[in-house]
Amino acid sequence: MLAPAITLDAALRDIGSEQLRHRTKATDNIAAALLGELDKPGPLWRACDEHPRGADVRQALLGLLDDQQPPPLRGAAAVALGMLGEPTMFERTARWSQLDGDGEDRAYLRQCSVIAASFLGRAAIDAEADEPLLLQIRERIETAMSAEAPDLRFQAGIALVEIQGAAAEPTLVAALREESHPQAREALVEALAYLDPPGEQACNALESIVEGPEGVEGLGFRAAMVLAAGRRPSARPRLVAGLALRHERDDALEALAALGGGDRSEMERVHRLARRVFLPGITRVRAAYALARMAPQGSADNPGMALLERLRWHPRPAVREAVADAFKNLDNLTASD
Repeated sequence: MLAPAITLDAALRDIGSEQLRHRTKATDNIAAALLGELDKPGPLWRACDEHPRGADVRQALLGLLDDQQPPPLRGAAAVALGMLGEPTMFERTARWSQLDGDGEDRAYLRQCSVIAASFLGRAAIDAEADEPLLLQIRERIETAMSAEAPDLRFQAGIALVEIQGAAAEPTLVAALREESHPQAREALVEALAYLDPPGEQACNALESIVEGPEGVEGLGFRAAMVLAAGRRPSARPRLVAGLALRHERDDALEALAALGGGDRSEMERVHRLARRVFLPGITRVRAAYALARMAPQGSADNPGMALLERLRWHPRPAVREAVADAFKNLDNLTASD
């Protein structure tokens, strides 16, 4: 949950405004504003019951679920109510996931019905509350996993992880093997990234993506990133290939650092990036840190450490701060060993 952009008082004032942009901003921020005043993160079961103005927040958001309200406000209100653990929202949004058609408004409401349900489910699980409702929430999300509408399948994977955690892995892997829609496949890979760490089934499925025709695409890179989180060396070739692409480079460096190890040619690719004067300083720090992690443990000649020492004197304060963080992380790793 992000910090609110406006106060709770402002959100309650503007949620009834005649100007749609004010109402939209208020609806988008009201849950975070209430939780911020409670100093508790969401999703939180029945959060409105814990705040003096909670009843006003509940009434305002439930009012926005009415059919005559603009769909963007209806969807945002449902998500806010889910974040606030408000169970009355669930039945009010039950038919949204059954909406058919390809219209943008209908797709948005379908997706919000799943997102809101997952937040409500997470709140109920954390509070050990309302098991019958939780069973209905699981049913909605599991139904969305195989729905005809790709936008529902797009949202369902992460929603399933939200309420089932690691137990969602077999379902996600089976769905990934069957899914053909590109965006829905990307969302399933993203959902597998929420597993901490991804298990054997997930890693095997992701390796088949990295090693197949999709390996050279963005999906292959995202799969490699998840494999790196699972400490699978099979991710390394795709991550090294990503060093040549600006939009993948920094993420690839961070993943290679997490993996550690690598052969001489892979280390040289990272070394060249760390030495390139005209690269952004932060990227050079990431490359030097990755190189330090890739070097053999206990090596007296660690080129990454030498480059980090040189970058201590970079003219930009943000780069020097990144170097300090890199050394701190390396010290922590040494201490844990």
